[in-house]
Amino acid sequence: MITELYRPIDDWLVDQNCDIRASEVQGLLAGLMAANIQVKPDEYVARLAEYADLQPGAITQIASMLETLFGSLHESWNGIGLDFEMLLPEDDELIEERADALGAWCESFLAGLGLSGELSKERKLSEDVRQALEDLSEIARIEADGDDESLEKAFADVSEHVRLASLLIATELRGDQNDASNEPVVH
Repeated sequence: MITELYRPIDDWLVDQNCDIRASEVQGLLAGLMAANIQVKPDEYVARLAEYADLQPGAITQIASMLETLFGSLHESWNGIGLDFEMLLPEDDELIEERADALGAWCESFLAGLGLSGELSKERKLSEDVRQALEDLSEIARIEADGDDESLEKAFADVSEHVRLASLLIATELRGDQNDASNEPVVH
C-alpha cells in the first residue's frame, strides 16, 4: 500500500519548506502519466522540482519513495488500473486533512495534464472525459468541516469518484496514443 508513503513524503516536504503536500507529488505524476504513459522518471523529477520549487538534487533524499510511487502507478495504469491507489493520508487522520489532500491531488493531477502538453483546445475529448475534468476541477476546491460519519461516507464516495475519473481520463488519453487509426473494423 502506497498510503504508508504519505506521512514520510509529507514530513520531508515540510522539512524542505515546500508549499505542496505529498498527495500533490503523486497527483502531478498521475497527470503526466495520464497524458503519456511513456513519461520517464527523470522527466517527472524535473517537473516535480519545478512544481514544488525544489532543487533537483534535494529530491534524491526521497528517491526510493518516488521510485515506488512511479513504479506502482506505471504498473497499475499500464494494466487496467483497478489496483490504482491515490496517495492520501490514512483513514485515522482528520477528515479536514484528508479532504485538503484530496483537493490538492486533483489540482496537481490537472496541472500534470497541463504540463504534459497533450491537451489542447483542438483535442477531441469524449463528453465523459470533459465531465470528469470538470468534476476534478470542482473537487480541487473541496473543504470539509466537522467530524461526523456522513462526512466519512461522503469523503469515501468522492475519493472513489476521483480515482475513477482519473482512470477514465488516462484511459482515453493513452488510448489515443495506442490507436494507429480510428477507422472502423469491418467484419
